[in-house]
Amino acid sequence: MEDVKELKDVLERVEGKLIAAGKMYGAMNFGAWLSVMLFYYLLMGLFNVSWKFSLIYWPIAFVVATSFTARVWMRVKRIGKVTGKELETSRTGAVLVALSWTAGIVIGWIVVPKMNLGVTSDASIAVGFLTFITLSIFGMWLVFAKYGGAEREMLPAFLLPAMGIPFARGMESGALLWASFLVALGFSITILWYIYSAFRAIER
Repeated sequence: MEDVKELKDVLERVEGKLIAAGKMYGAMNFGAWLSVMLFYYLLMGLFNVSWKFSLIYWPIAFVVATSFTARVWMRVKRIGKVTGKELETSRTGAVLVALSWTAGIVIGWIVVPKMNLGVTSDASIAVGFLTFITLSIFGMWLVFAKYGGAEREMLPAFLLPAMGIPFARGMESGALLWASFLVALGFSITILWYIYSAFRAIER
């Protein structure tokens, strides 16, 4: 009985470390995109670049961010192999996540701004931006819930932008800047929650 109990404790610690690694991956994922977004606004403020800059920046940023998160995921998979658990991503899930972001881009950046929902053009764009983030991450959260379990840590990343939409609509100035800070806040809380969950898993 003593040996069985010790084995159970070891397995629980190993599983806890694997869960912690997954939570850290989630934190790094949101951290990468938060850094990409903030760097973009930093450049916008310094150089007052045109909208054409976005067509160059975001494809490059996408490649850099996904390359980073892919390397982190490979490390998580190696930890899984050491613990005897093979971690594989669902191709169907990956396609659904891509569709979620595609739908968010189309609705948030094309459809919503044309509806002129805000009191100014800046407010309408801010509403579109918040809609884009809300729909994209909410869709991703639903996919994760179906294929790997609901990630509660992701809730602030789409709930805060969703709650900010009514406020952004009525802002006569600074709406897009305010919306950007709101998204950054949601991502920051999500990162902190992931890190907290990782520490809890390690303590198991």
